[in-house]
Amino acid sequence: MHFNLINWLFQDPCTATSCYSGGPAPEVFHFYLPWLIFCALGLVVTFYYSIEGRKRFTKGRPWVKYMFDRYFTWLAIICIVGFPLIGARVALFQYFFAWRFWRYGWLVALVVWGVLFFVHRFRRYPQERDYYQHLKKREQYMPKSNKRKATSSRS
Repeated sequence: MHFNLINWLFQDPCTATSCYSGGPAPEVFHFYLPWLIFCALGLVVTFYYSIEGRKRFTKGRPWVKYMFDRYFTWLAIICIVGFPLIGARVALFQYFFAWRFWRYGWLVALVVWGVLFFVHRFRRYPQERDYYQHLKKREQYMPKSNKRKATSSRS
């Protein structure tokens, strides 16, 4: 039997299961609940980090703040996009956004985000941490300007 990947990715579920003859076909996508839980947890974690965690976990460590800011922002974007995609699969099963292509594209974006996060964490993060610690150590020995002296000498 011949399998057509393009047809499989870009065909709406209604056409694929012949739901036009005899009413809607049974749903074959069983990952609604895990998808919704993942998206909700991703948004909750991002929201918590932006409200409380940023102050609590990154105090005095700008390299950690930079890494978390960048990657939690992208996680929030991926999770926000995930809700309409799964909603389109449920409610708009005959239309454009119900195609499998969108779900697999979302999954690829999530995997790319995860790979970039771990590559950054284990390759670039130690370099950035060492650089910021070097800057902090260097600032310790740099003379600080006294603004009071400068303003009083002008008068």
